Amino acid sequence: MTTRTPVVVTGYGAVTPFGVGVHPFWQSLLAGESAIRPMEDEALRPWLPVAAQVLDFNPADHLPRKLVQDTDRFTQLALVAVAEALRHAGLGPAGEEAGGHLVPTLDRDRVGISVGTAFGGVQSLEAGAQRLAGGASRLGPRVVPKSIPNAAAASIAMRYGIRGPVMTYVTACASSANAIGEAWHWLELGECDVVIAGGTECLFTPTLVAGLRAAGAVAITGPEDASAWSRPFDVHRAGMVMGEGAAFIVLETLDHAVRRNAPIHAQLIGYGASNDAYHETAPHPEGSGAALAMQRALRSAGLKARDIDYINAHATATQAGDAAEAHALRQVFGEHLDDIPVSSIKGAVGHLLGTAGAIESIACIEAIRTGWLPPTLHCDNPDPVAPPDVIPNRARERRVRRVLSNSFGFGGQNGVLVWQSPGGP
Repeated sequence: MTTRTPVVVTGYGAVTPFGVGVHPFWQSLLAGESAIRPMEDEALRPWLPVAAQVLDFNPADHLPRKLVQDTDRFTQLALVAVAEALRHAGLGPAGEEAGGHLVPTLDRDRVGISVGTAFGGVQSLEAGAQRLAGGASRLGPRVVPKSIPNAAAASIAMRYGIRGPVMTYVTACASSANAIGEAWHWLELGECDVVIAGGTECLFTPTLVAGLRAAGAVAITGPEDASAWSRPFDVHRAGMVMGEGAAFIVLETLDHAVRRNAPIHAQLIGYGASNDAYHETAPHPEGSGAALAMQRALRSAGLKARDIDYINAHATATQAGDAAEAHALRQVFGEHLDDIPVSSIKGAVGHLLGTAGAIESIACIEAIRTGWLPPTLHCDNPDPVAPPDVIPNRARERRVRRVLSNSFGFGGQNGVLVWQSPGGP
């Protein structure tokens, strides 16, 4: 039997609808706050009445002016989140807000970048289309390099001089879970010593929000209080609330982290991927593909269902999606599900789409680190098919050792990660 290379988390960073940094994100989750508000952009409001936006984010406060000019918002969000992750891991100068430097002892040829995103720089692409529709005869030369899905990964690589494998995974809302899971394989195979893995997303454009509304994916009605529109697992849920943001995790082989005396916050011990092979947008109603990904993740971790202490659900607050996930959880965990707390943070931050797997992984790591489990907000009347314990509305103090995080997306894409406390079982 092949001995696996242990993979650990040494740092993480985020830009979320709660602001820049992991600290405001985590503290707001535990406080039961919601970042969902009426859509600020009046042009988008007819299709998307409410959203979880990153407000008061000025990329020029964090990045050089030329870099801001040359990048789309989804890349800017990623660069700021990566800078925090590297500082947290002790790989970047502590005093630098923008980043751009790594410790000189790091072999950049053995550092990888693995990014998940559902679409890429759609704001730049749509702005170009609008210019042409308005009569312009030409566009600037940076429209394509700003909008291609791998723009964020390439920008991170250039900013830090990283020359190892740099890949972008585009698997809808499972994108960053797949990006993290595939990065785990690179480390296990000895291809890298360090991988910066995560996701970034901003899809607030007329074409995207109108298309999602036409597909019946987003909430168009809800309570008078806009902050309560995202209601995972609630019987009155009416659709997802779109969010934006970026989240990145620094993964290292244990040996490399120990050699440089790095902080170790958690271990990544399992990953499973699958496809529903059922429908372009709807999940399999019995959750068979999701169940397969969870089973694969547990098997790769060498665990049984009873070994999981907490589940961070994908649960986007759609009728079909939440029910399918509930069925899948019951298939995998059986009677053990009655004793496992399950929650979705999307009631607080909405659905960050391609970033969902990464930001929810950070929530899992923080749950392991702090001994607090984030709640499922606005689940006042749980659906009868929902897991028995969805941690409704209030955070719960509970020590956990092993947690499982689900991410499922359009096209039947499924990605599941298993995280463990740094001290092991």
